[in-house]
Amino acid sequence: GTGKEVFARAIHAASYRRNGRFVAINCAAIPRELLESELFGHKKGAFTNAVRDRAGAFSQADGGTLFLDEVGECDPMIQAKLLRVLQPVVGQGPAIREYLPVGAEDPERGDVRVIAATNRMPLLAVEDGSLREDLYYRLAVISIKLPPLRDRTSDIPLLAAAILDRVNQDFAKHEPGYKHKRLSAAANVFVRQHTWPGNVRELYNVLVQAAVMSDGEDIEPDDLGAAIAETLGRPTRTDALQVPLGDGFDLPKHLESIQRHYLQRAMNEARGVKSRAARLLGIANYQTLDAQLKRL
Repeated sequence: GTGKEVFARAIHAASYRRNGRFVAINCAAIPRELLESELFGHKKGAFTNAVRDRAGAFSQADGGTLFLDEVGECDPMIQAKLLRVLQPVVGQGPAIREYLPVGAEDPERGDVRVIAATNRMPLLAVEDGSLREDLYYRLAVISIKLPPLRDRTSDIPLLAAAILDRVNQDFAKHEPGYKHKRLSAAANVFVRQHTWPGNVRELYNVLVQAAVMSDGEDIEPDDLGAAIAETLGRPTRTDALQVPLGDGFDLPKHLESIQRHYLQRAMNEARGVKSRAARLLGIANYQTLDAQLKRL
């Protein structure tokens, strides 16, 4: 839900391979016994129902990009074959891949950029044995970590606006009488404060439900909250810089709550040693920290 395939397509579209094909394979969604054929193709008669030759993903992506989603879900046999395919061909370019279709006697070649993705921490998968270490290092020439939505709070209002615009257009086209919906100011604060454990997919689902179920043209926090209650969403966080003003907002108390948070955090990280906590906080001496601890 962090947009791995969207990002892979953006890499493809920004490259000199943009005129080639972008081929996406979800390694977790294809049965193990069929994945080899999906990747490398097969020859007629290679197995039951193989009534004609079939080009695999590496052949289809020749001159373009092959996106292997959830590559860590491949079984050990496929991982070993991928490792072999990703081995550079001596004397050829870095993206020349040599592979053997199922049932073939002679290998075929293609010029393929490979982008692989996983929703797990790869090194942890290597440690538990589910991902071959040599395959990981073969794939991880350049690594990009896509952060979860909760770590990209400045993106959330932009994403929400873009998603809601798409939802409005879709419903207006297919549902006569539908009125376009918009997020109220309070709802925009709400979407920034929710942790969105389901990332963009959860945001999309919540906005669709809120657009359908809200009575007025403005989507309010209650509409979003009701939609989130139908998902597995974690509690909405309180973003210290996004708390709505008015309605009893008290700046001195708010600043004290922020200070109290950092005092508690420093004492926890320093394991109760005040001199160490003072250094973590940039406070000149622990007596000053001690006074603040007593006051708060």
